[in-house]
Amino acid sequence: MLNDKLLKLRDEMSKNGIDAYIIPSSDAHQSEYVAEYFKGRRWISNFTGSAGTAVITSDSAGLWTDGRYFIQAEKELEGSGFDLFKMAEEGVPTYPEWLKSVVKKDGIIGFDGKVISVSAYNELKKGFDEDNFKIQYDLLESIWDDRPSFPKENIFVHDLSYAGKSTSEKIDIIRGIYHSHGADSYILSSLDDIAWTFNLRGSDVLNNTTFYAYALIEDDKTTLFIDRDKLDEETKLYLKENNIVLKSYDEITADLSNLKNKNIYLSPERTSIYIESLLQNNKIIHDKEITAYLKAVKNEVEIQNSRECYLNDSIALLKGFKHIEENFKETPITELDVEDIIKNERSKIDGFKGISFDTIAGYKDHAALMHFKANEKNTYTLDSRDFLLVDSGGQYLNGTTDITRTFSLGEITPEQKKDFTLVLKSVINLSRAKFLKGTTGYKLDMLARYPLWLEGIDYKCGTGHGVGFFLNIHEGPQGFSVRKSHDLPLEVGMNLTIEPGVYKEGRHGIRTENTVIVKEAFTNESGTFYEFETISFFPIDINSIDPSLLNSDELEWINTYHAATFNKLSPYLNIDEVNWLKEKTKQI
Repeated sequence: MLNDKLLKLRDEMSKNGIDAYIIPSSDAHQSEYVAEYFKGRRWISNFTGSAGTAVITSDSAGLWTDGRYFIQAEKELEGSGFDLFKMAEEGVPTYPEWLKSVVKKDGIIGFDGKVISVSAYNELKKGFDEDNFKIQYDLLESIWDDRPSFPKENIFVHDLSYAGKSTSEKIDIIRGIYHSHGADSYILSSLDDIAWTFNLRGSDVLNNTTFYAYALIEDDKTTLFIDRDKLDEETKLYLKENNIVLKSYDEITADLSNLKNKNIYLSPERTSIYIESLLQNNKIIHDKEITAYLKAVKNEVEIQNSRECYLNDSIALLKGFKHIEENFKETPITELDVEDIIKNERSKIDGFKGISFDTIAGYKDHAALMHFKANEKNTYTLDSRDFLLVDSGGQYLNGTTDITRTFSLGEITPEQKKDFTLVLKSVINLSRAKFLKGTTGYKLDMLARYPLWLEGIDYKCGTGHGVGFFLNIHEGPQGFSVRKSHDLPLEVGMNLTIEPGVYKEGRHGIRTENTVIVKEAFTNESGTFYEFETISFFPIDINSIDPSLLNSDELEWINTYHAATFNKLSPYLNIDEVNWLKEKTKQI
């Protein structure tokens, strides 16, 4: 029972003199998506969402998560012993604020220092004394009897024909940047940044192409700390040719402890307090992750590969949706079946390496759960009414895809049609944006929300995120969000999703999502202006649109988009598929 887990943890806390214990969602590399080994927060609380923090005291326990998961968390936390704290809601304290109210003045707050970032630790310290903290204790280790093993999946080289820039080129650029900050070394903990820097990919984390490793880039050498058993002879030779020193994953502790009188650059958001604690005899320079910005700006090879990747992905998606639409009335098709059908079609594409995240196939009110995941005990069978929302994507050698479409399977209500059209207006409003160089995603986010705000509707999540190139589905630092953290100016070559939605609990959920790339529009006396190039082309359900709610510019956008969709996809389809696509993209 979950209560038994809490009892065992509280017993360990008591033995170690800890009054409150924090369990975040991250791993030792501050990842959003983590290997099973690191899913301690899920294990202790039963909450399966990707984001959240559990805090346990001797007599209470809380779970903090964001608006994407409010509905899901309420259901999953029932009977767990945890109270739900809805982040960013009025009157809801943050977990550090809550700790201040429940931990006595001389109380001890503990956590595994490897899974708490430097910035999170510094924020947590506010209002507490240094003596209040006891770090580097993984209390779950002794009570999690069936804990999954640490991952040891194989790693391979991501060819230059896809990556577009060599490892040596990337490291030279990195050195130039950290030199400009007065540093002579750079510690890299972030898994997707390590994979990008070394042009390597793995599968330690489900649906991602990352692997567990650390990197230390110095002026005279670069060291990769990794389990050598993951590397075949070809990959070892590749690293040797690029002058990369190989050491075991755990050797990072001794090597960093032995560094002296260095000026070391690291990202406080992406580096653990444990790693920083090893650097006592050095000067630490805190700043944003160098590689995060570099990999966010896709090079021309990556951009062209992404265009081709999305084209192939849309063809697979078309075959899957067509099959579902033509068969669900005669043959029972569940939400789980939808996942399998879409994945099966993607698997036929050359270079397919798996899905890029757990497919969200939500029918009827399940679609109101932003991150719904069907299972054998909780899956609807499709019927000739209501909406089916499918948010899915694939991992390919030539890119990573993310696309959402919501289709009506039959009769829908006037409210549903209006909400669908409002979401479309939101997509169009942001997709058509032209903006001055230097504009941030934070400033542009309102363009998507405005059509919904006019009707008193909002969604409790960001409007869009960056997408990795054969990497993580969520990639920063660029994004569209009401959070000021997305204050990075958008640059040519950055990609982002545009995915506003309407989520009405117990009724319906609607999301339409495309991926765009920032490109230059024009330059005049006012400066340089940017715009978005849409690279995902797939029909938007015209049967769910109320044309009377669209103005002439919006009608032109959807008709132009559908004409482009037909022209791009039809050459690769058989006659039956062409006719299906022609009907789905007809002018309105």
